[in-house]
Amino acid sequence: MTESSAEVFGPVAADLASLEALLRKSIDEDPPEVASPMGDLFEAGGKRIRPALVLLSAKCGTYDTRRLFPAAMAVEVTHAATLVHDDVIDRSATRRGRPTVAARLGDEPAIVVGDFYFAKAYELAAQTESPEVVAVLARAVKSICVGEVRQQSIRYRYGPDVDEYMERISAKTGVLLGACCEIGALLSGLDGDEREALVAYGLNLGLAFQIADDVLDYLGTEGEVGKPIGHDIREGFATLPFMLAEIRIEDGRRLDEAEARQVAGEVRARRGADAALERARNFARLAREKLTSLPECEATSTLASLTEYVVSRKL
Repeated sequence: MTESSAEVFGPVAADLASLEALLRKSIDEDPPEVASPMGDLFEAGGKRIRPALVLLSAKCGTYDTRRLFPAAMAVEVTHAATLVHDDVIDRSATRRGRPTVAARLGDEPAIVVGDFYFAKAYELAAQTESPEVVAVLARAVKSICVGEVRQQSIRYRYGPDVDEYMERISAKTGVLLGACCEIGALLSGLDGDEREALVAYGLNLGLAFQIADDVLDYLGTEGEVGKPIGHDIREGFATLPFMLAEIRIEDGRRLDEAEARQVAGEVRARRGADAALERARNFARLAREKLTSLPECEATSTLASLTEYVVSRKL
C-alpha cells in the first residue's frame, strides 16, 4: 500500500497492509495454473477500496479482525474475478497497463480462472462463520451478472438513455460497494438504521465511483487508466459522458481506434465529461449525507473523505 493510500484509508490503513500480504500469500498457495495469472493481476495494484469499506464500516461497531479479514479478502477476490470475466467479455488486451488474463491464456482458461476465484471468495466468506455474509456476497454477484448481461444486450447501441445507464452501473458497481458496507456492519453488530445507512452510503459511493471512472476514459491518460483513451466507446458502450455530450452515432457501428479518439475529443469539447463528473459529485454528496445517522468517529470521517477521493482521483 502506498503512503497516499494510507492517508485515504485512515484508521484501517495498517490492517489493509496486513490484508494485502494475506491476499498475496493466499493466492500463492493456490494451484499455479490459476495462481500465476491472478497473482499478476494483484501485482499490478488496485485501489482496494472494497476491503477498506468492509473494515471502515466495521469500525463503526465491534471490530474483530478474525472475522473481518476473511470477509474483506472475499470481496476483493470477488472483484478480481469479475475483472477477469469482464476482460474476456470485452475482449480487453490490457488492464492496469498489463496484459489481461484472457490475453495471456486465452478466453476459455481465463473464464475458468475467474470461476475458481469466485469459488474462493465464497470459501473465504464462509470463514466468517456467518451465513448472512455469504448470502450478501452471493446477492451482489448475482446483481453483477444481471448488470453484465444487460450491458451486453445494449452493446453498439448509442442512443442516450441515462436511466438505463444508472441501472447498469448500480448493478455492476454500486451493489458490491453497498454489500461491502453491509458485510462490515453485520460483522460488527450494527443493525437497523445504522446498517441501512451504511448500505445506502456504499451504493451512492459506488455510483460516484463508476461515473468518475467512466469520465477518466475521456479525460485521463492511457498511463492513468491502463487502457487506450476512448476504450469504452470503441468497445460499443455508451457511458454517461458520451450521453451528456449528446453525440449521435449510428447503432450497430464499430468504431476503430482513430474514430474512438475523435469521439473522445468531441465529448471533451461538448463538456460531456465535465457534466458527468458533476453528477458523480452529487452522488458523492448523497453518500456523505447517509453518514449523518451514524455516530461521529474517525471511521465515519474517513468514509466521508472517501466520497471526495473517488471523484477526484487522477483528475
